[in-house]
Amino acid sequence: MKRSSIIEARRMHVNPLIRQNVDLSFQIVDRIHEILVAKGLKQKDLASLLGKKEAEISKWMRGTHNFTIDTLVSIEKALGAPILQVVHQEDNSPAYEFESMMASEPLSPPEP
Repeated sequence: MKRSSIIEARRMHVNPLIRQNVDLSFQIVDRIHEILVAKGLKQKDLASLLGKKEAEISKWMRGTHNFTIDTLVSIEKALGAPILQVVHQEDNSPAYEFESMMASEPLSPPEP
């Protein structure tokens, strides 16, 4: 998706944590756009599939919408294609065994 050079220049002056969130939002929008293009669909088609107004989808596609998991799942189902991929890294930490423990005396609240 084409991005404005002015907006990109302004994004560089944003707090890095906020910029990371915005970057992820743009990646999500780019992925939705890729799927729409690959399927020959328009934003209005996505709106129809989701039972939403085209104006709402247009807002989402600007790249600043805070998508919920429910919304992403709905979009994935409507388009029949994945948007996000969760990667599970192998956990190399040692396995721990947990034993149930009982306190011999009740704990007192801390003194002020």
